[in-house]
Amino acid sequence: MAIKRIGFYKKDKVEANFEIITLKQFFSTRPMKLIERDARLNFWSMIYITGGEGIHSIDFREYQYKEGDLIVLSKNQVHSYRVNLEVEGYIININEPFFIENGENKDMDMLAFFETPYGEPVLQIDISQGATSRQLMELIYKEYLAADTGSRKLIKSLFASFIYSVRNENSENIRKLSVLFYEHYYEYRELVEENFTKFKAVLDYEKLMGLNKKTINLSCRQCAGISAKEVITYRIILEVKRLIVQGKMKNYEISDALGFDEPANLAGFFKRYTGMSMRDFRKQEERGFKEKV
Repeated sequence: MAIKRIGFYKKDKVEANFEIITLKQFFSTRPMKLIERDARLNFWSMIYITGGEGIHSIDFREYQYKEGDLIVLSKNQVHSYRVNLEVEGYIININEPFFIENGENKDMDMLAFFETPYGEPVLQIDISQGATSRQLMELIYKEYLAADTGSRKLIKSLFASFIYSVRNENSENIRKLSVLFYEHYYEYRELVEENFTKFKAVLDYEKLMGLNKKTINLSCRQCAGISAKEVITYRIILEVKRLIVQGKMKNYEISDALGFDEPANLAGFFKRYTGMSMRDFRKQEERGFKEKV
């Protein structure tokens, strides 16, 4: 089955680019089979755990979480939930305009918090009742439920304060972005998303962007902590995994779809960067699917 892209859609709240819901409500009102299926996000999300423990899958890797963890999900990542009605906390979903209105630096700071697609997506934070981040999260939820005409700016202000509070606890793990670097990185990432099956060298993107390789590479390292070449590599690897998981294509068909000259070239590429063969990854995913069923 194809991996569905999930877009941000809301029309019933004042803040149309921001959503917060409790985990209990989320798990109890969504079809289990639907939310446990891999889906690709077209927006940013975070899961704030205040009680219990469980498992969340991000880009085909399972992460264990527990009370006091914050799971950060970046746009374009593939993820799936493992339904657990005993877990407590909140899910926050954010659409892009929420971050980039007016191009303010504080918006870039908030966005930097979510730019962890190639790092460790689970942060440990203080969720005690007296903790600043906990109090802010509860205020955000309360204000969101009120949803009056003054909520929009207040929600954004409270959320920015929440991000700053968590950043202070995890200052070594969260980057600071400049507006210019992020604009270059964002354009590059979007171009890679559109063209990675055709263009696999940074030089190709230099021509599309009108920037030199050094500037593109610096922007990627500043924003994502990896090189421009690695952005392409990780995107290809992710697509290989997606196509394997869907189960409808043979390896040579995947190779052709992703623009490799020979299946052997793709097989070597995949093993070099994942440490396992495509065949072994396929078997691993088939075992995991049977266990879920």
